[in-house]
Amino acid sequence: MTRINQELLNRIVTKSGLSKRQVYRLIEDKTREMNLERNLAVLKVASDYKINTAKYTKPEDFLTIRGSLYPIQKSVGALPSSINPIIRKPKKVIEPIILDLVKVKNSELRDILERDIAELNLARSQGLDKTAKTCMVLCGSIIEALLLERLSQDLPKSVATASLLATKRSGKLSNNPEEWDLADLITVAINFPTPLLPDDASTGAHQLRHWRNLIHPGRELKEARNKRIRPTRERANNAIAYLQFISKELQ
Repeated sequence: MTRINQELLNRIVTKSGLSKRQVYRLIEDKTREMNLERNLAVLKVASDYKINTAKYTKPEDFLTIRGSLYPIQKSVGALPSSINPIIRKPKKVIEPIILDLVKVKNSELRDILERDIAELNLARSQGLDKTAKTCMVLCGSIIEALLLERLSQDLPKSVATASLLATKRSGKLSNNPEEWDLADLITVAINFPTPLLPDDASTGAHQLRHWRNLIHPGRELKEARNKRIRPTRERANNAIAYLQFISKELQ
């Protein structure tokens, strides 16, 4: 029988206010409901209580849990077994990307971040040659969410900084950071009274912004034609490195 991570179990008890016996019962229910091993069912229970499970989860665990959520239907018209599914079990274990989300106060943003980090790890497990664009775009999206969260935590200074910047250029930013684009978020973070990002991190952040914009087909065509920029394994690796570096700087 697979073992349940006791640290995670205790976090569920604390967050839910339930007894260990009751939490074990939830885990057993989840094993039957999703046809999972107990060590994976506890991850799903923790996720239900908005607990960040990234540090307890291996890349192949994401695949198994996602397969339980979205099983391949065995019905008329289904792909024959001779055809490999799009998502395959990784050939080797890859250490998952784990970002510290402890200071993320906005529960909705935390849900978005946990989802995107999980999808980024899932994409990496399939091989960067196949998922370069996915990884590059997701890294940019995650950085945008982290910057939005950090600037929203100190809203008066963020709005004051944005207002000051508006006097140096045409146009004025809204008082709501949720309406700012990624370029605005980066610029405000750099020009904060005490800069939230050092110069070298801001360079990486803007590069992630350019790569994130490859989500637009027209932009991808233009960048490929004029600047020879296209999704590649090397750029995906750099995007992940920038993400980890900038995330630590924002802490």
